Amino acid sequence: MPEQRQIAGPAPLLSMLLPMLLALLLVGGLLLASGPAAADGLAEAARNGDVEDMEALLAAGADPDAVETSGVHEGKSALMWAAHKGDRAAVDLLLEAGADVGVENPRGGTALMYAAAFGSADVVRQLLDAGADPNARVSNGWSALLLATVKRQGESIEVLVERGADTETRDVYGWTPLMRAAEQGNREIVELLLALGADPGVEEQSGHDAASIAAELGHGQLARLLAAARDGS
Repeated sequence: MPEQRQIAGPAPLLSMLLPMLLALLLVGGLLLASGPAAADGLAEAARNGDVEDMEALLAAGADPDAVETSGVHEGKSALMWAAHKGDRAAVDLLLEAGADVGVENPRGGTALMYAAAFGSADVVRQLLDAGADPNARVSNGWSALLLATVKRQGESIEVLVERGADTETRDVYGWTPLMRAAEQGNREIVELLLALGADPGVEEQSGHDAASIAAELGHGQLARLLAAARDGS
């Protein structure tokens, strides 16, 4: 078993939970899932999953990039709502109407990030087919792949990597998706990332790799698996 080195900085659980929570706040929608919000009619229809209303609004000249105009979801576009809900019909409708897959909310979140975080691999494919950037990141470095990893969305992880997402993408702490999966003790996602080419020898800013992170957090079997992958044994 690899040596269990102390992770520098704040208490390990706090230091690791805070960036994940911040990332989800930056994308918006998970921790801000309730509360009033004013909305453009199209964004509101997308939020409500009402494709017929969306069709009528678009036919009447609504902006396909319409966003929520105030409240906790301010800046969240109709396409982001459709992606969040995994609504393929609504996503198709908006893309056909000219919605921009690159639009960001005020926190830097994109429609692809919503799709990746909330488990719609089909919508992930739709958005990538429409030109979404698989490596776009919010201000603290989190990408669609990091979000899919912490949300344990295996199919979305596969799609993202197959379509060009960087397995070594890092957050502001230098943590990769493999490190985040190791932190969670999630063997299934760790094995998937390794199979997709993630490097178990990569170290974060304090010099710790995925194996030492797993060991520090008490995931002994996973630490041994990662150490063996790192050492080629």
